[in-house]
Amino acid sequence: NEIVINPTLEQREKSRLTLTVAGTLEKITMIEAGADEIPNDTMLEAIKKAHEEIKKICYFIQNMKDEIGKPKFEYKSFATDPEVYKEVEENFKERMYLDVQATDKTVRDENIEKITEDITNYFIEKYGEEATEEKKTDIADSIHDLEKACVREMILEEHKRPDGRKIDEIRPLSCEVGVLPRVHGSAIFTRGQTQVMSVVTLGMKSEEQMLDGLDEEETKRYMHQYNFPSYSVGEARPSRGSGRREVGHGALAEKALVPVLPSEEEFPYAIRVVSEVLSSNGSTSQASICGSTLALMDAGVPIKKPVAGISTGLVTDKKDPNRYIM
Repeated sequence: NEIVINPTLEQREKSRLTLTVAGTLEKITMIEAGADEIPNDTMLEAIKKAHEEIKKICYFIQNMKDEIGKPKFEYKSFATDPEVYKEVEENFKERMYLDVQATDKTVRDENIEKITEDITNYFIEKYGEEATEEKKTDIADSIHDLEKACVREMILEEHKRPDGRKIDEIRPLSCEVGVLPRVHGSAIFTRGQTQVMSVVTLGMKSEEQMLDGLDEEETKRYMHQYNFPSYSVGEARPSRGSGRREVGHGALAEKALVPVLPSEEEFPYAIRVVSEVLSSNGSTSQASICGSTLALMDAGVPIKKPVAGISTGLVTDKKDPNRYIM
């Protein structure tokens, strides 16, 4: 029940919280955690304590820089041309504000595609094809920045999301188990336009995964894999195996479910869960957690408690960092 900075392997084995925090002097930039039902207050305290340690490291680096640091090299700015952005904003902001409010993601994407085409044609008619080609990157960046600015304004001012939902409103939910008849356990979890199917396979203890890493862990009894095929976002491209994103999302779901799994004495089996994203409109890693909980129960795994996953967004006001919506 104590927060320990940089714990030893022995301490980590006993701990109910493993937390990695990255940040700067001013703020936290990344959090990675695995926990066994830690209260929010304890997690917040741990993050704050981590930030105090981060500040010490930042001061140490600053002292080294002051003592032996070299001058920074000149950096060529690739920021969006403010004049191009201003022209796009003045002529297309009102339309963009309406276009991003389409409740269906596909319609919203089509709206952005059409307005992008019209903005490009506007510049061609006004400046000619050659000049427009030179500004191609700035125009594309301006369209992207304007879209973000409209979404940010809508959330901050109207407390409304792009798909029409209120700030505290969750997408429609749907659950189904036993969808595949010839596997040990299966489930489909749907949240809005995001849908994930999780499949559980049980095996003998000897079939657990062998690990060959720098850590002392040599085997893994629970294996969670996450697949994100291109068709889930309406694209067609070859599948070339898992990338960093897929591996990370699988690890995230695994960390969420490991604390509720039964002990080896209670349930002496190796457990493999595969989460297949069927349709994606955000938060597929969290949908994987929900679907996998259902699939584990469908397979008869006596988990301690069901686990639900949901992601939280943060929108801040660029002019006033203290003004934000979660």
